[in-house]
Amino acid sequence: MRKPILLLVLALSSMFILPIATDNQGSKPSPVLNAGPIGTTDYPWTMFHYDAQRAGVTPASGPASATPMWTFTTGNLVYPSAAVADGYVFIPSYDGSVYALDEYTGSLIWSFPTGGNIIGTPAVGNGMVYVSSKNGYVYALNEQNGAVNWRIANDNLTPVTSSPVLADGMLFYGTFLSPSSGFAEVLAVDPQTGAVIWKNTGISDYIEGSLSVSNGRVFFGVGAFNPALIIALNETTGAQLWSYGTGIRTTVTSAPAEAYGNVYIGLDGNRFLALNQATGSLVWSFNTGGGTNATTPAIYNGIVYFGTGAGIVYALNSTTGTTIWRYPAAGTIGPVTSSPALALGSSTLYVGSNDRYLYALSMTTGTLRWRYLAGGQVSSSPAVADGRVFFGSKDRKVYALGATVPRLFDTITSSSTVLEPGQNATLTITVRNSTAPQAGTNLTFTTPPPISWMLSQPVPTGIGIYQVNFTAPPPSQITSTVIITVQVTASLTGYLSATNQTSITVNPFPLLTVAVSPKPSSITPGGEITLMIKVTNGTDTVPGASLNFSSSVPGGSFYSISDSGNGNYTAIFGTPLQSSSPVVTVRAYKSEFTPGQGQTTVVVNGVPNLTTLKVSGIPIFLLVAGGVILFLLILAVLVRKKKSDYHHIAPQPSFSY
Repeated sequence: MRKPILLLVLALSSMFILPIATDNQGSKPSPVLNAGPIGTTDYPWTMFHYDAQRAGVTPASGPASATPMWTFTTGNLVYPSAAVADGYVFIPSYDGSVYALDEYTGSLIWSFPTGGNIIGTPAVGNGMVYVSSKNGYVYALNEQNGAVNWRIANDNLTPVTSSPVLADGMLFYGTFLSPSSGFAEVLAVDPQTGAVIWKNTGISDYIEGSLSVSNGRVFFGVGAFNPALIIALNETTGAQLWSYGTGIRTTVTSAPAEAYGNVYIGLDGNRFLALNQATGSLVWSFNTGGGTNATTPAIYNGIVYFGTGAGIVYALNSTTGTTIWRYPAAGTIGPVTSSPALALGSSTLYVGSNDRYLYALSMTTGTLRWRYLAGGQVSSSPAVADGRVFFGSKDRKVYALGATVPRLFDTITSSSTVLEPGQNATLTITVRNSTAPQAGTNLTFTTPPPISWMLSQPVPTGIGIYQVNFTAPPPSQITSTVIITVQVTASLTGYLSATNQTSITVNPFPLLTVAVSPKPSSITPGGEITLMIKVTNGTDTVPGASLNFSSSVPGGSFYSISDSGNGNYTAIFGTPLQSSSPVVTVRAYKSEFTPGQGQTTVVVNGVPNLTTLKVSGIPIFLLVAGGVILFLLILAVLVRKKKSDYHHIAPQPSFSY
């Protein structure tokens, strides 16, 4: 009999039980993150001799005078050339490391040791720096931090001195002769992964110079044990298209350059050649004299420029090979192993010499504009970008010549250095150049993750003065004291950026402590327990808190919640209708406090007392009586309706026949 009664009670109580409060999780604001801009370079010089054609020509201007900007000292002679891109100067040293330097200051950003001497110039693209080494590896390094993205080893770790070249979504390079196979290799690899796309292993001599790529062909020279060859491969498959025999037993340390349908290349003998790009047939040949080398040429406007080991820089007609001018007009300078660079913006040719000078010559006449004395021989080929020229020297240094860049200076202060979650402070930023406040600057803010803080857009309040509103992280992120370092970088075209920072301490809200005691602690199912609650912040009582209740056992209810003042609260817990030991959790909330909770366990056991049993504070006998009365009323209405329907039925007529 007890079970049907309990089912009826539960059915009726479901109509009257008050809803239990639940936690509401609000949406978190998205953090405002200002990412600083990557450094920029005007007409980046991304590989040896500027581009895949090795033309050595940039639209940029070079320096108009021999003004030193900065120097950087490496661990050994700097024979390789620089690549300049994204505000970096990437240049290897014979110490086996490649260095990433700040383009404007020469300060070291990162370095990476390969473990072998480096001769080739890096290539830059896809956010990576590609470096070849004599240790037999080619590396792809992260541009910003030097981390290894991938590396590839050549057969038998044969040395690599050729400068990698990026073209048409592939990276190309050549190797020395493999001792086991007796062949050198030319490889095309995926620049993203280092996976080999194709490999030509049929080259029977050393590849010391760099490759070039143009019109679907890969060009390079080989030579050491045999007369030098100039070879063209299919860019897509690696198959050999043609080979030109020079007849001179020499090495080829320069790279071919392509223009006007020809391939122009200097030999380490006494020859400079122009070959037909499609067939490899000889177009013209120039005698450099006396078994001297000829460098990789720069080519522009029908003129081919190169230097020789005899100490002469030539400008030849690209079609006929006839001399247009030479420097010096009479006599010689030191041997030239540095390949010239053309800066069209200043109509200047820059080239280094073993006499320790970097020369700046007029492109059109070959007359000397200026020269700069380095501390050692200049075999490194110059790179030109942003009005400056960059090169290495055998005195172990990297040089940057050109106008020095003025610097910005900035400060940042906070109206309050100690906040609580969600509170605001005003940050004031001042920006100056060397003499006066500087307007029009761009401000970039950073701070370490994962803290989410918010900044308004900077508002100018005066010349060189800006204000932003800083909002501390929400309470959910501040569970202990956090020191937030806000860094601001001020940047403006034509200036070196300035960086400064300030620290703001964010303390968590005081934690609410909740003490709960039940009276009584044990009761029969469906009975009422008074919860005595006290809320403090650890030391002081906290009135006016909002309370939230939950039970580990379903079927109970909470009602008659009251605030008695001075941090004291009471509530009635209508226990479940089955024997159990529910854990009651009371959570307390109040603005500018960290929510806290307390728990207590009550014992529900025995037979329900129907005379005192309540559901949501309503005696069960009233609910049952109400249900019975409601049932009788409905029954009476139905009976009355049935009688009414009976009396309204019309009498049926009788018929007689």
